[in-house]
Amino acid sequence: MPSYDQINTVPGWFTFQSFCVWRAFLEEQATITGDLFEIGVWKGRSASMLAGYRKGDEKLILCDRGLDEREICESIRRTGTEPQNLVFIEAFSIDLPARLDLKAMHHTVRWCHIDGEHTGTAVYREMELANQIVSPNGLLVIDDFFSPRYPANTTEVIRYLEKNPHHFRLVAVAFNKAYLCRPESVPRYMDFLAAGMARSMRRYGWKATIFKTTGPWDMDAVGIEEFVDAAGIQVGPDDNPQYWHMIQQRHIWSPWLHVSRFLKRTLRR
Repeated sequence: MPSYDQINTVPGWFTFQSFCVWRAFLEEQATITGDLFEIGVWKGRSASMLAGYRKGDEKLILCDRGLDEREICESIRRTGTEPQNLVFIEAFSIDLPARLDLKAMHHTVRWCHIDGEHTGTAVYREMELANQIVSPNGLLVIDDFFSPRYPANTTEVIRYLEKNPHHFRLVAVAFNKAYLCRPESVPRYMDFLAAGMARSMRRYGWKATIFKTTGPWDMDAVGIEEFVDAAGIQVGPDDNPQYWHMIQQRHIWSPWLHVSRFLKRTLRR
C-alpha cells in the first residue's frame, strides 16, 4: 500500500491525518468488495491512495470537470501502484447522473469521496447520487466538513441527513472530512471506531484522540483530533469520560485509566 511519503509527492491537500484515517477505514473494508468513486480529483493525490486499495476487478471511477488522465496515471505510478481498472469521467457533478449507468452501479460502490464544487446545491445533489451508488457496507466521505471556508458543505450534509434519515448516518468527523455509512452499518463502523481505529492509526505513525461525547439517542458520530494528553486515546462524555456510549454502554480500556485508578485506591488506604 502507498506510504504517505509517496502520496506526498502528488500535489494536493490530502493531509497525513486524513491518510491515516482513510487507511484505517480502507483496511477495515478488506472483506468488502465494491468499486471506489471520487468526485474532484485534480492531480490525483487522494485517488492515488484509493488506487492502492483497489482489489481484483474493482473499478476506481474518477470524476472531475477537467481531467488530465496521463498526469493522474503518472501520480498513481509514483505512489508505487500500477493504474488499473480506472474509469475517467470528465463532467460537472450535476451531469454525472446522465453520464453514469446508474442501474448497473446501483449500490456497488464501497467508498465514495465527494470533493467537488463545494456549493450547497452541488453537495446535496452529490449526496443524492451517492445514495444510489453506495453499497450497504460502504462509506461516503464528504470533504471540507466543518470548514469555515465552505460552510455549505456542512449545512447541506446536515440538511440531507435530516430529510433522509434512512439513507446515511454520520459516524465520524475528522480533519475537515465527514464519514457517513448506511444506517444498518452503524454498529459495524462504531465497533471498529471503539475497538480498532486508534490502534490502526498508531501503526501508521500517528496518535490521535477519539471523542465520543454523547450516546446513540443523540448522535452516533465520533470526533477524531490530534492527541490530547489530558483526554488520552479514547474519551467518552464530559461528565463520564471513562465510558463510550453507543448501542450499549462500552467500557473504554486505557492503560493510564487503570494506573490512575490503582493510585487512587492506594492513596485511600
